[in-house]
Amino acid sequence: MSSLRAVRTTVAVATACALLALPAVAQSSKAAAGAAAPRTGDEATRPARAPGSEGIAAVVNDEVVSVSDVNARIRMALLNAGAAANPETAQRLMPQVMRLLIDERLQMQEAKRQGVTVSASEIDDAVKRIAEQNRMNGQQLQDMLKRQNVPFSTLKDQIRALLAWQKVMQRRIRQEVVVGEDEVDAAMERLKANIGKPEYLVAEIFLAVDSPDQDDEVRRNAERLVEEVKRGGNFAALARQFSQSAGAASGGDLGWVRSGELSPEVDKALSGMRGGQLSMPVRTATGYHILLVRGQRPFGSSGGEVPMPAAQPVAPRPQPRPDLAKATVNMKQIILPIESKEQAKAVKEQAEKLRKSIKSCGDFQARAKESGMPESGDMGTMRVKDMAPGLQNLALGIPLGQASPVLMSPAAAVILIVCKRDVPMIQPPPEAQPAPPPPPAPTPIKEAKLPGRDEIERELVNERSELLSRRYLRDLRRTAFIETRL
Repeated sequence: MSSLRAVRTTVAVATACALLALPAVAQSSKAAAGAAAPRTGDEATRPARAPGSEGIAAVVNDEVVSVSDVNARIRMALLNAGAAANPETAQRLMPQVMRLLIDERLQMQEAKRQGVTVSASEIDDAVKRIAEQNRMNGQQLQDMLKRQNVPFSTLKDQIRALLAWQKVMQRRIRQEVVVGEDEVDAAMERLKANIGKPEYLVAEIFLAVDSPDQDDEVRRNAERLVEEVKRGGNFAALARQFSQSAGAASGGDLGWVRSGELSPEVDKALSGMRGGQLSMPVRTATGYHILLVRGQRPFGSSGGEVPMPAAQPVAPRPQPRPDLAKATVNMKQIILPIESKEQAKAVKEQAEKLRKSIKSCGDFQARAKESGMPESGDMGTMRVKDMAPGLQNLALGIPLGQASPVLMSPAAAVILIVCKRDVPMIQPPPEAQPAPPPPPAPTPIKEAKLPGRDEIERELVNERSELLSRRYLRDLRRTAFIETRL
């Protein structure tokens, strides 16, 4: 069965249009032009800067994310979400904006490595559709962004990264994502078994956790987004800007979902929620989910869309978290020295060839001895908290017994391997949780309306494509040199 027709990324321009869905105030461009300018410029939204970080917010491999990049993207996010433009709100959004910009740098670097380009006409088409979506022409959109002190290049850069990454992913999906007839049959049987049971109309903001040491940071980012929604921020707009799931382009909309379709943790959270409720961050194996339930009905009924009511938070559920103070790894290393700049390319090629020959820790130890370098070999058991941040990510994220990518420095090419890892989890104290209200009794349905085979196939392909995209970006993060200065 062909899966290419099912790939959501073929509508790249339509997805790009969702980047900027402006609040109603932006539609009145003529009135805004004649009114006194609100305090929405650089001073209104500039977050506090770290000492000594003037000009540079982050370094991603050999590229820089500037402070002005971060501030401009924050202002665009505030405009999109209809949130208050002040330093406090900007400070809450800054960590997630930083993550977004770092990811975009990695995506563009990978696109360049693969020879993927985005033409000026593709970007212009996306800009035109965004303007039309907001009842403007291109010049009016540009003028409106200028009034908010958002360079037009900020929007175009975000579009370029999105379209480039979609092209990269289409290549991978074409090669790796296949859905068989038997899988569609099994999905149809599961749907039939759920007829009459509750289903939920859900939107989500998903933030990925790529390694245990990121858990606290990502959880705090998720909590900040919950606070922003509770303060009146637009959930769909925040999802478009910050969510890392495939539904981000449509405001985080997952559509109608049933028990068993999502992770057990999300299923459990949904079972205690009702229409209009907003969850606190829910931890799953892949990251944190912020859920908004827009409606509920028996599966198989033909009820229409439910208007989104005001979000009401539900009590958070304590989540286990990694104890990084006690996390340890046993690592080995191979060091190939670089005597001069002219040798660097040859040494890297030698290291790459060596890395490909390593299939286990035993292989690694043998190659380390063969290298003849006294620094090569067993590094012993090390505490993760004592490592540099970039090495922490690698030590916690790389699969056991798998050689790392070649790490280059001016002095040497280095290959690492983790042979043992111990990351204890801190369990939250038990808390008495009120029992959720019982779900409504299933409603008898005379004639259930189930999706067809093509629709089911599309959903299966989309699920696998999203997982593939997350893993791909996670691997890029793990092997990159990333330094943040804000």
